[in-house]
Amino acid sequence: MTDAELISRLIAATDPGCVVAPDDARGRPISPQGHQMAAVPILRPASTAQVVSCLQLCAQAGRCLIPLGGGTNYAGSTKPATGQEWYLSLERMNRIEEIDAASRTAVVGAGVILETLQRAAREAGLQFAVDLGGRGSATVGGLISTNAGGERVLRYGMMREQVIGIEVVLADGRIVDLMDRVIKNNAGYDIKQLFIGSEGTIGVVTRAVLRLRPAPISTQTALLALPDIDRAAELINRIEARLGGTLSAFELLWPEFYQTMCGGEATKHRPPVRLDADGYVLMEAEGGNPQTDAQIFENMLGELLEDGLIDDAALAQSHAEREAMWLIRNDIPYYVQRAGPGAAFDISVPISQMPDYVRELRASLDTQFPGARATVFGHAADNNLHIGVSWGDKVQDHYDQIAECVYAGVVSRNGSISAEHGIGLDKRLSFHRHKQPAALAVMGELKSLLDPNGLLNPGKVLA
Repeated sequence: MTDAELISRLIAATDPGCVVAPDDARGRPISPQGHQMAAVPILRPASTAQVVSCLQLCAQAGRCLIPLGGGTNYAGSTKPATGQEWYLSLERMNRIEEIDAASRTAVVGAGVILETLQRAAREAGLQFAVDLGGRGSATVGGLISTNAGGERVLRYGMMREQVIGIEVVLADGRIVDLMDRVIKNNAGYDIKQLFIGSEGTIGVVTRAVLRLRPAPISTQTALLALPDIDRAAELINRIEARLGGTLSAFELLWPEFYQTMCGGEATKHRPPVRLDADGYVLMEAEGGNPQTDAQIFENMLGELLEDGLIDDAALAQSHAEREAMWLIRNDIPYYVQRAGPGAAFDISVPISQMPDYVRELRASLDTQFPGARATVFGHAADNNLHIGVSWGDKVQDHYDQIAECVYAGVVSRNGSISAEHGIGLDKRLSFHRHKQPAALAVMGELKSLLDPNGLLNPGKVLA
């Protein structure tokens, strides 16, 4: 079957809007790093039935597909491995089917934008707890396929904890209906977990039942300066114990990151606390009593100052001040502009070992790549650090060696080379080097069982 014949059959089985021609698709962004789509068709089904038709016809033609969400993945999950793949976008499956305020659930299509879901939840007096910088373009299907994390994992968990049920279409067009509506469900294997975090390699998520949470009535946000970053684990334990379960975010920033974002006369962001601390924490608590929550929060900050765990603190007094603090952490385009060309890594290590890990990494970079600079920040409370390594134009030429430098201390500490961004294409070699062989074998068997012809997102996670 020629490409023209396949496109004609696809349009006949769906509708004319289902296929975007190659010339119209060219240049569409497929990653935050600026990668753009080649001149290949995009299939845009508007229903589960149309997804079935697309997969069945493409399977008959031997055409591989890359499921595409909002193009916000940092690990190369949407980059082509061969250049021959077409794209399958669920952007037209963007309906919020139901918000059940009493049961605190939402039934949505995979193409729903995260920010749209958050807004609908707020209108019902609830919240969807997953939040991240790409909220304006990331889709529910993409969040599920990568098991996205973000800023509130500490309190609410990753995407896996928000998914109650899903609908999946397999590579051969079979629909697997797992659209359960209850949190407690111990009836046999929990098959949906196979697809969460699988990066679209074994099935295409088309719909989901998601968990909503009560919206907080009060929010307390502060940026703290630390005299000793080695006491970060002690600090979070003290804060969590004092706040009684209301802590929702704890972002640990090393000085180089904070100074990149706030240092210098021409900086875009004003530093809320001094620039010469040993480390910084951006923290947020969400509660249900504005008066008592605020007093407890302020009392806790005073105790931390007295005990020497922090030596400076800025407490947000308005929504604008809160937003300004979060922009210091989340204005990644500005960070890239200031830091220059680099390589980004997303790792997990125990919080108690983070300071030693960062020192070890910097010593290793100094030895192997003189002049390279590492900036470190991240969701430390849930073990996740983001690392940017800048070394001018030489970074990409030595990416694999730099990656192994970053991952060496992660593996020795029983951490993960991918905390929340997945494996995709960019981390595949390192993943295969460091993942336990028996685990890789089981993953390969699952892929062979559910996608024996390798038609879904080829080259990602597994070769």
